[in-house]
Amino acid sequence: MVIWLIGMSASGKTTIGKKLYSQLLLSDEKWIFLDGDTFRNVLGEDLGHTVEDRRKNAYRISRFCEFLSSQGINVLACVLSIFHDNQRYNRDNIENYKEVFIDVDFENLLKRDNKELYKKALNGEIKDVVGVDIEFTPPYAPDMTIDNNQESPDYTVMVNEIISNFEIKLNNNYIYTANNLLENPHKYQYSKFEGVEFFTKHENDRTSGIKFFEKRLKKLNEKQLNTSTNLSYGSVKEDENLILKEFLIYLYQSDESVLMEEKTTIALLIKRFEVGKKLYFTYDLKEIRKSSIEFDELLNYPLFSLVLQKYYRYTQSQQKLVYLNAILKVNDIISSVKSDFIVYGELFFAKKAFDGELKIVEEYL
Repeated sequence: MVIWLIGMSASGKTTIGKKLYSQLLLSDEKWIFLDGDTFRNVLGEDLGHTVEDRRKNAYRISRFCEFLSSQGINVLACVLSIFHDNQRYNRDNIENYKEVFIDVDFENLLKRDNKELYKKALNGEIKDVVGVDIEFTPPYAPDMTIDNNQESPDYTVMVNEIISNFEIKLNNNYIYTANNLLENPHKYQYSKFEGVEFFTKHENDRTSGIKFFEKRLKKLNEKQLNTSTNLSYGSVKEDENLILKEFLIYLYQSDESVLMEEKTTIALLIKRFEVGKKLYFTYDLKEIRKSSIEFDELLNYPLFSLVLQKYYRYTQSQQKLVYLNAILKVNDIISSVKSDFIVYGELFFAKKAFDGELKIVEEYL
């Protein structure tokens, strides 16, 4: 597919294009973003802005898009495009070619004229400006027209309309829980998501997890309900080892004063968790380093999340973000292996951990 976003300078075509491209990156197909001005720079600025030079540049862009399309590469191009014959060429020669016209009244273009192109052209300081001394003729038959005359345009709505109208398939999954994170820990270095997109996908992931846990909980009998959620702990610290599950149960059931007494230990546990993205059965008491190789006690993960959520609530400093960061990562692990949660207690506390995290995230939204 090749999409041309067509509009005059200051119409918002590049802004819409960049936001659309950020969504197209979530597609399983290859997309390239092409801006008309950037294309000129790449080729060395051998053409000016006269009508004839604009025509040559328009056909260069067309042939480049045609070439990329023939190689199976999709293109999103933001162009001024004033020639109907050039647009017809695209329809005749580019497979699955689409046009989106960004319609803005000239008086609004003047208000948004950050580059002052129109102002300078109207004052006679520069020439060959489309809309002033070169006529702009809208596309003859665009596949879609977007009215961008609003004072505060909602670009998200515009982008979603384009995606919907052209039936572009995106991978909308929350990528951090796509694989088993206990077997393949995520480094969290880069993300294709940002802003509202990220939080929407994150919320969908957690909400679907809650529904999954609720469905499994309903299948289990009342006896399990009465016994599996009544946590008890024995010797929290035994010899030179800290038994993690016992320790987490102890903290989960403790008040603020006890939590503060164990704050240093929790801080070290977070650091150890950040390195390996796992929670082990036991830890050396002196240095809080793992003293066992087993890490598949699933109950430890929701318990750790819930304990961190208590610390988060009792903290007023920037340390809150340290706890939140760890909570998100622990819950990512839970989500990635949720099918392995079978025992009622595991399911109950996993759901509770997700519910608590969503409430915290809502505070930031």
